[in-house]
Formats: sequence, structure tokens, C-alpha cells
Amino acid sequence: FCLQVRRGDALDGFVFEARGESYGRDLKQFASTVHQVLAAVSAGDPTGVDCCRRNIGRRGWYFQFAREPLFVTTFAPCYPSSNPRYQHGQHPESCFILLQPEESFLRHDLPMDKPRSATNWEQPEDVRDRIRSNFRKHGREYRIPETVAYPPADFIVPPLDALNDPPVQFWCQAVDGDDATSMEDARKK
Repeated sequence: FCLQVRRGDALDGFVFEARGESYGRDLKQFASTVHQVLAAVSAGDPTGVDCCRRNIGRRGWYFQFAREPLFVTTFAPCYPSSNPRYQHGQHPESCFILLQPEESFLRHDLPMDKPRSATNWEQPEDVRDRIRSNFRKHGREYRIPETVAYPPADFIVPPLDALNDPPVQFWCQAVDGDDATSMEDARKK
């Protein structure tokens, strides 16, 4: 996927599905699942970068594979209907990890990130404003920092209350033996 993007193929995303109710049954388990999947992908990076072995929580960190920067969005059945990562009742036995090449945002003319206070909520001026406004209009507003220099990892696994709860540090989640074994088995297939 990343090598195809690097070649110039107009690909917008790659989705991992973790099938099994246990992977997304609650936020703690979902955070652990995301950590396991991203760590497994990172460990297989052909460039040897293995970005998940670095300080994930720092401001300059970002997920990458084959030196391709990727935006990570996750979805799980544990999220309530008020959360932007709500799955609308679809595939309640699965959770999803979407990897989007940063290049895709450029190709679709998404404007540069901007602070929350710069969003025009009432009369959206650009696609970023429209996205933010639509999520708010549908009761699924998400946390937007007042700076564009923030740790992206804080937004990979959002809290259940996306506006008020602190960020979920998914990279700190312990892995219990059963899940580690099943994820290891999945990597071998």
C-alpha cells in the first residue's frame, strides 16, 4: 500500500479490521488492540524505522510505514452515538484502524490544519470547516486543539467523551496474554 502511494497511485486509505467482539468491547481493550496492530505493522517496516518503538506521546511523533507518513483513525463498537468514532451499529463484532497517507489530504485539497478558534462554525469557509461543523451539527463534535503543534498520538484512540475526557494513551496499554497470543497468530497468517 505505502509503496504504491510512493509510486504515485492515488490511494486514500488502508483499513485493518480486528474481528472479534473482545477487541473493541471497551475502551481499554480497544486501546490495547490499536497498540498491538500499529506495533505489529511498525515492526514490519521495510526501512527499519519501527516508529512504534520511539516516543509515541511526544509532539513530533507520527505513524509511518516505508517512510510514508500516515494519519491514523480508529473506530470501535464501544463508542456511544455521541462520539465521532461511533460505528452506527455496523459490524458490532469488529473494530477498525484506518491508515490514510498524508499525501491523500494534499491530493484532495484539504487546507492546512488550524486551531479550533479559527474554525468558522456558522458559515464554513473551507472543507475543514465543513467537516468540523457537520460533526458538531450531528452531535459528534470532537476535540480540536488551539494549536496545530500537538501530539498526533493523542487523537488516534479518542476517549468516550471526545470533548471532555483526557486523551487515551493507547501506547501505554498493557497487553494480556490471550490477546497477545491471538494477535501474534494473526501476524503469522
